[in-house]
Amino acid sequence: MATTAAWRPAAEVARERHAVALSDLDTRHRQDLPTLIAGDLNAEPDAASIRFLTGRQSLEGRSVCYYDAWEIAGIGTGKTWTGINPNALAGAERIIGQRNYHRRFDYVLVGSWDAHPKGRAEIQSAECVLDRPVDGIWPSDHYGVMVDIDVRPNAKAG
Repeated sequence: MATTAAWRPAAEVARERHAVALSDLDTRHRQDLPTLIAGDLNAEPDAASIRFLTGRQSLEGRSVCYYDAWEIAGIGTGKTWTGINPNALAGAERIIGQRNYHRRFDYVLVGSWDAHPKGRAEIQSAECVLDRPVDGIWPSDHYGVMVDIDVRPNAKAG
């Protein structure tokens, strides 16, 4: 699944609802192999929406657990929206009012074993990509996140 969430800084309640709806969608369409969720979630790792998705907080009386690829195998800071990028700087100045605003908003989340006992998704590496201009042009206002994941059936599942 690829997704994005409400972008306004004070919209965490909307991002919380989005995270619950996203997990409900996964539950309805679950397959044997672990679910991969990738996208611009517009929230830092300590936000309630991300804490819910990574199994650190319940929301609406429910809990789930996806593994944050960056947390497991990330290289560097993982900041994907930063004023170093002129495309993000314009937004940071207009929306946030701060030039030195650097955040990790983009994620690859991997479904946990308990939700997918017949499959395995082992995160090998995670890194920021598209984090510099190409021929003088920045590809986006966000850096990309590239993750190497070994996905396979679980030989021990029955």
